Amino acid sequence: MKAIIMAAGKGCRISNEIGEVPKSTLIINEKSIIRNTVEIFILLGIEPIVCTGYKSENIKEALAGLKVRYYHNPFYDITNNIVSLWFAKEELNDDVIILSADVVFEKKIVEILMVQDNPLTMTVDSSRTLDGDFFFKLSDEGHILEYGPDLPENIRSCESLGLSKVRSNAIEVFSARLNEMIDEGKHALNFERIFHSFNDDQIYRNRTVDVNGCIWREIDFYHDYVKAKKQFEVI
Repeated sequence: MKAIIMAAGKGCRISNEIGEVPKSTLIINEKSIIRNTVEIFILLGIEPIVCTGYKSENIKEALAGLKVRYYHNPFYDITNNIVSLWFAKEELNDDVIILSADVVFEKKIVEILMVQDNPLTMTVDSSRTLDGDFFFKLSDEGHILEYGPDLPENIRSCESLGLSKVRSNAIEVFSARLNEMIDEGKHALNFERIFHSFNDDQIYRNRTVDVNGCIWREIDFYHDYVKAKKQFEVI
């Protein structure tokens, strides 16, 4: 199994508070967010692949001494992470977890995701339906019916974590869809939109797994970073 980590973005919403550094290099419990992520994957026997862009030298410095393969998105300032994934597309040849580097999480979440056998799986947290970044409305079977940052509160089932898995039996169709979106010029999309393009597919339909009770935080704004530092003091 592999993990492709998107670490190319600049993080404009937090840059005024943290200066000119990638937000994934921020320190929590004396360790950068991205180093914590990569070490979790290595501990679980998962090969880490990192897609860089903005301040790539800072990312590599934060991961010094760890066995990591790198891919670079030179268009990071005008594209979203679907393009970063495209630059690493040769790694889409096995079970793969795909995630953004700005999510800090405990190892248990990856362990839960690893054992899911659906072709496409996205992690969600059913305890978060009010304060969050991106929400889903789910069917009783855990399929995604509606999604978006502005989903009405009364129909929200959960928040998305941004950690997703493609099993090897879906890699070919997933890769084809990635190439199709790139060919269509959809460079402003995030990689999750590839998953959502299968929401209604009867064979490769998206499934979710709930990690309610696990500790995690996506770092978009400085107050997210402050909350994450408090959350992870207990780990």
